[in-house]
This record gives sequence, structure tokens and C-alpha cells, in this order.
Amino acid sequence: PHLSPYCIREGFGTSPPLPLSHSPTLELRRFKNLLFAAKIVVEGFYAGRHRSPYYDFSAEFADYRQYVPGDEIRAVDWRAVARTDRLYVKLFRKETDMSAYLLLDESASMGFAGEAGVSKFEYCKYLAAAVSYLMLQQGDRPGLSLCDERLQGFLPPAGTLKHLQAITSTLERAQPSGPTNVSASLRTLFPLAKRRGLLLVMSDLLEDPASLFNALAMYSHRGFAILLFQVLTDEELFLPDAGAARFTDPEGPGMLNVDPESIREAYRAELKKHLDALQSGAKARGIHYQLLSTSTPYYESLAAYLTTRGK
Repeated sequence: PHLSPYCIREGFGTSPPLPLSHSPTLELRRFKNLLFAAKIVVEGFYAGRHRSPYYDFSAEFADYRQYVPGDEIRAVDWRAVARTDRLYVKLFRKETDMSAYLLLDESASMGFAGEAGVSKFEYCKYLAAAVSYLMLQQGDRPGLSLCDERLQGFLPPAGTLKHLQAITSTLERAQPSGPTNVSASLRTLFPLAKRRGLLLVMSDLLEDPASLFNALAMYSHRGFAILLFQVLTDEELFLPDAGAARFTDPEGPGMLNVDPESIREAYRAELKKHLDALQSGAKARGIHYQLLSTSTPYYESLAAYLTTRGK
């Protein structure tokens, strides 16, 4: 039997839940403020590497933030300390700051969570907040757009704390719904992305690779660095061990009752074909592609972003 990778499990059968350590977002849910959760992710990421992610020194003052262990003492603004009795660090804008355009897929298929209890959208939401926070600390200018079958709003890149708060507030309010068309959304975003920089797409990318790369070609021709984060659940990647299961298309009427074991080989072949097309298409065009599971630790995702930023 043929099973498209667009179909996902909504189960009759059950499989053992993943340990909490395999669900990074679950531990962050206790922080109601998404901006604070992003700080926890980024500062924990760098604490494990014994280095600071923060701004270099230059002539143009940009903003303040609170001191965290590992910051240079010479960066502390002692006048601010005298006024507030708190340690603050001055941030300075680098002349080489980068505009970044984050496009986050909020279509209905992104709402699937699987046994881990973390949906693809929820994982991407925390990741987008963490990357935006990291960008700001590096002197870059994050922007945010959400999309389903079309672009849903646009926050242009900016490099202030107030703008970061606007990004996290937008992410907190967003809910997955509607059909998917990342390609069309990319075409709508293109004339709005006026300054060349980084395009970072976060999606399950369960659509035609040819259409996707045709849309991305516009950005490549203008000299954008492009990073694709394809986020899937473990159930979508490996198909669960279960008895009878119901597979449904969350964005359409399609439904199939089947024994997963009877279709496992065909499913994996179809999924591999799709993933290979994305990977090879990205490589041929100089696009950075990263396949992530919702059980992937955030530090691996941040490391993939930094690899792109350094190029």
C-alpha cells in the first residue's frame, strides 16, 4: 500500500511515552513567559560551552540587559548599577549586524504532538523565541512571520528588546490551523524582506519540494543565507509500534484505518524519498537543511543556526 508522509497517526493503538529528557519543550512549559524560557535555553546552551554569546564592543550604543555569569565585568554599566542597585550590561550594535527573517509554519499539521506530548508547532515556537533572543544578543535583527496557506502577518527585523517582546508575544498567541502552503508564503514575504540577510524557515515541510525550492530561489539570487529547519515527530519519522491505528490528514478529509506494521516498509520508503529530495535539493542550491525531531535537544538546533550565522 502507498502511504504519503503527509498522513500522521491519531491513535487507536498506543506506544510507550518518551522520557521527559526526550521532550525539551515539556520542561519549559512551567515558564509562562516565552521570553524568559528563551533566555533559559540560550544561556544554558552557552553555559555548557564556557563562552559568551553577547555583543562585541563598538561605537554605537544599542540597549541594556541584566548581567549574567560569564559576561565581561568591563561591560557592566556602573552608573546604571548606582541608579538601580542591579548589574546591567551595555550592548553595542556591531556594524555587521544581520537582518534575519524567521518564517514559522502554523498550519494544522504542525499541531500534531505524538506520544511525547510536544507538538511540532510548540517545539518551533520555543526554538524561534530562543533563536530570536540569541540573534539580539549577537547584535543581529530578528524578524518574524507566521504562515499557513498564506502569510499571516509580518514583524520586520529590529534589534531592540521591545521588538523581541513583540516577537514572543506574537508566538504566545499563535495557534496552528488551516492548510499548508509555505511556498506561497515565501513568495509573499519576498518583497517585504528588503534587506538581504538570513532566511530561517521552520516547518514540517510536508509539501512539494520542487515548489518550495522554486520559491527559495528568489532569496538565493539576492544573496540570502537560507536555513531550513524541518521538524517532525518521532511517530512521523519511524511510525509507531501499535495495533490498529487511524491515520488522518489534519488539513483535509483523508483518513485510513490500518495496521502500521503492514505499511511500515512502504511508509519508510515514501518518507525517505521525500526527505532525500529536500536534502539533495538544499545541498545543490547551497541551502542549509536540518532535520529535527521534537525530541531533539534545543542546543543541537541552536548549534545548526550558529553554523549558518558563521558563514
